[in-house]
Formats: sequence, C-alpha cells, structure tokens
Amino acid sequence: MKSIITMGILSGFLSLFGCRNRTDNTENVVQRAKQIEIAQLNGELTLLEQNKTEFDFIGITSNGIDCIYFVKENGKFQIEFEAMTENQIPYMDKLKSFANQNGYETQMTTYGNRPNYDAKEAPVLKIITNSNLEKTTEIGQKIQKDIFNNRAETKYDVVP
Repeated sequence: MKSIITMGILSGFLSLFGCRNRTDNTENVVQRAKQIEIAQLNGELTLLEQNKTEFDFIGITSNGIDCIYFVKENGKFQIEFEAMTENQIPYMDKLKSFANQNGYETQMTTYGNRPNYDAKEAPVLKIITNSNLEKTTEIGQKIQKDIFNNRAETKYDVVP
C-alpha cells in the first residue's frame, strides 16, 4: 500500500518537476534541481538508503530522456524507467536487453501517468536488481554510460 501511495506522490511530483524533455525556454523555471556527476551517485543513494530523502526513491536525468529512478524496497534497490515521451520508447528494449544480459528480471508496470504521445498510460520498466548500495551505484553508472552514452562529466538533475 505504501508503494502505491508513494507512486501516486511520484506521479504528482513528476507532473510538476519530473523527468521531461527539456526545452530552451528555461527562464520560467523557479526551482532548480540539485545537480551531480555520476561519480556522486553513491552519495545520493546513501541518503536514500538512510531515509534522508523526501520519498523512498530518487531519479537522475541529464536531458529528460535518460531519466532512471532508484527505488528503495525492503532495504534493497530496484531501478525504473518510465517512457513519458516517444523519444524514450526505444530505450525500453535497450534496458530490457541490459537487464537480461546482466541477469536481472524485468517487470512492466504503469503508475497511470499520461505520456506525451498517443497512449493511455506511460509504461514503466522495472529492473529487479534487489541490490545493495554499492551494486546499485555500479548499475546506475553502467546504464547511463552504456545505454544513454553519457560521460563521467555529464551533469544530472536529482529528482525529487
């Protein structure tokens, strides 16, 4: 039940500040997300592990397309990717392949979010890693590098 409530909160938050394609019209942005480089992911996940974040998940994105979420469930981490735009859809298969190649199960779900393309609800790919802090950091870094072709210097917004 807590997870359903949390995901409802996630849906509301994402509609306001979440991972969306960015535009060059940023002068209207009032709030700026915390930015990190991928080497700092461990520190953000430590805060999540220690319940020092607002919710039981965090996300990182550099451009709105490469948005992955780290979800804490029963003391372990899972990684999620929600296709809110058409540009994100091809990454669903790439992430499924990544998960299969690395021995992780995947699960398709939805949180009822309305995507910016012709579909009722945005699909969510959940990579079931059941991993600890260090392994989750490693997986997140590998996804950003291998799937989204991001570099070590790439700046990520931390959401929420």
